Amino acid sequence: MSLKRRRSEDFLLANEPTDFNIITADSELPLEAHLIVLLPCSRLVRDLPRDTSGKTSWDLSKLVLEGHSSPVPSAVVRQWLDHLYSRIDISRQAPTFPSLSEDGRSLLLFADAVGTSTAIMRALCEALTSQPGLTLPVVVNGAGGGAAAGGDGADAAAPPPPPPLQLDLVLRGKLYYLLAGEMRVLTVPYSGPQQVVVASADFVPYKDALPGAMAAALESWLYLAGRVGLVALLRLLLNFFQSHLLPGQASLLLNSTAQVFSRRVLECMPHELLVEGFVSERLWGPQLGLADVPASNQLTLIMRSPHAATWFGLGPESKLTGDAMCQQNVFHKGANSNVLRVSVGGLTPEQHQQAVRAVMGQLEGEEGARGAAARRQ
Repeated sequence: MSLKRRRSEDFLLANEPTDFNIITADSELPLEAHLIVLLPCSRLVRDLPRDTSGKTSWDLSKLVLEGHSSPVPSAVVRQWLDHLYSRIDISRQAPTFPSLSEDGRSLLLFADAVGTSTAIMRALCEALTSQPGLTLPVVVNGAGGGAAAGGDGADAAAPPPPPPLQLDLVLRGKLYYLLAGEMRVLTVPYSGPQQVVVASADFVPYKDALPGAMAAALESWLYLAGRVGLVALLRLLLNFFQSHLLPGQASLLLNSTAQVFSRRVLECMPHELLVEGFVSERLWGPQLGLADVPASNQLTLIMRSPHAATWFGLGPESKLTGDAMCQQNVFHKGANSNVLRVSVGGLTPEQHQQAVRAVMGQLEGEEGARGAAARRQ
């Protein structure tokens, strides 16, 4: 049996001593690194004064991240180093986060605080968004249960509220909704019957607080992703929000739009997404071609969208003939219904997408040329 020989090029700095110490508040020993690895990755490292006679030190013992009350822990700095080194050393593993957890938030906040390069920030974003099962944690506080059983008025102590409900909502390929006092979920594209996430008996104390808790979790991550410029993560979060704007009482987010799109979220939204949204809206203004489908009509639809098809228990591209409509602009089939929005005139969906891409491509090209000219000066 022959053993594969380890390549000497696996890590070219393997035999080079470290020359950079990172001091943190919670560790007696500094974290050691190679300055040459960190120099192109962090603006703060680049601007540090060098110690030519020994190791350069970087004191992070007083760095407090946004939303925290204590200095950044060494574990967060070590994750950042692991991510940098994993690009040049096969023995170092980049941190992975199956959830948009507080650990992931701390790493992004630290990377932003130390002026991490755009290329590294995009790689961090890719590490998050490339996971098909990435989840959004939502903590829902339960309401108290009123007067104690058997109590008689003011002397009866109310029972304590139940413990918080911990949910991990998958950001891709799931459709969460409310029905019959339960929280349920469908897989998109449709792959089988609905599943119960929280049964009605357990859901009562959390039902009123759930929409606000979901909106708060989304708002928090939209703000962070926008502030540090993670466009791919923003798109994922925005798609999740939009897909859950279901009609009537089924929606978990229908009345939470203002909470999700807070001032800080809008102020931090990357220019690229603002321009794209504006151009898309101007190319298709449904109010200019608005039309209604009267009640009593019976329509046959081809479900192009996996989400729309899933709502009716179908796969994408399925043809569905609905029942006679009981309400204007509401498509019915059996126990399922959904809103119809009809617009007459304008571009086809394909033409619309092509026009948006043309405008965005033109803008990207102009900004690239402007950046190249600035670098030459």
